[in-house]
Amino acid sequence: MPIHSAPPDAARSPVKILVVDDVAANLVALQALLATGDLAVVTAGSGAEALEMLLVHDVALALLDVQMPSMDGYTLAELMRGSERTRHVPIIFLTAVAPDARSSFRGYESGAVDFLYKPLDELVLRSKVAVFVELHRQRQMLAAHAEELARLAHANALMIAALSHDLQGPLTALALNAELVLQRSESPALREAAARQKSATALVRRQVAHLISLAKSPGAELKVCASTTDLAHLVRERWQAGRDGSLPLSAGQLKTEGDTIGQWDAQLLATAIDQLLLQAEAHCGTTPINLLVDGTARGAVMLRISFDKPLPDAAAEHLLGRALPLGALPPPAGAGLREAERIARAHGGSLVASTRTREGTCFELMLPCGDQAGLG
Repeated sequence: MPIHSAPPDAARSPVKILVVDDVAANLVALQALLATGDLAVVTAGSGAEALEMLLVHDVALALLDVQMPSMDGYTLAELMRGSERTRHVPIIFLTAVAPDARSSFRGYESGAVDFLYKPLDELVLRSKVAVFVELHRQRQMLAAHAEELARLAHANALMIAALSHDLQGPLTALALNAELVLQRSESPALREAAARQKSATALVRRQVAHLISLAKSPGAELKVCASTTDLAHLVRERWQAGRDGSLPLSAGQLKTEGDTIGQWDAQLLATAIDQLLLQAEAHCGTTPINLLVDGTARGAVMLRISFDKPLPDAAAEHLLGRALPLGALPPPAGAGLREAERIARAHGGSLVASTRTREGTCFELMLPCGDQAGLG
């Protein structure tokens, strides 16, 4: 049978519900009772016809008569539950048979959410239908919201990727010019200015790299159990544990600056710190490993692990994902640092790594300090 309903209003399209009954008069009555401007009633006179309707229409609720020839309501419900398209459609059974435990058990076992007994109470029926229609609308709104967020995230990632591409050329030129002045100029003033330019360019490269890392679509999320944590204390603890034997760390120094306290999962961060220290020790050779926990920035704390030796090509590919020429933007972490990066992103932060012949190797873990990370 066709759908009969009033035209949808301008604000929203009508929600559809399915009514199945082998008695035509019952269908007419239910249609007249339920159809409104924002609610359309799809009717079917048999289970087979109902299955055909469900292939065409997305419905918020199904009202199924229990006793029908050929295919009763229980069988139809079981078939609906067996289909991916209809398995989540709520089902209310309509029956003229007096309630008994056996039929109720079979109905709920086949997927019903409720039973209504004939003759139907109009107020109860309308109230129950209204609840499921409202739930359906809320699911639609959530789905639309999630789709819009995904679209905006994709657009944001594209914009940041384009920005990084546009910035890479000027930053590379600035870095190369500064290096050229440092190598060829004999003027102390020019050399000092070139050193400042090189340092500032490196800082901008790192900040852009963190933006790129933050813009990436997240992978599987980790469960973060946040509590007040002092990152400097945690790094010092893991650093000391490594020096005491769990990691054969080379000599170096640990510095802290500013406020290093935030809302983080200490156990997860310990895992990330250990991985970064392990990779640093594996590739630093005889050069010392230096650590800086910098809490001077507003709203974020940075852990920087560095050593003066550049990574070999194979190690750079493993940890960074690709080789890094002079002046290029640091890429997001590669496979060798994936777990540490996941932990950073679970906290709303980022991890970037870089290696260069003249500058050595650096891992930077950035963490927002508080609730803005969206911890759960």
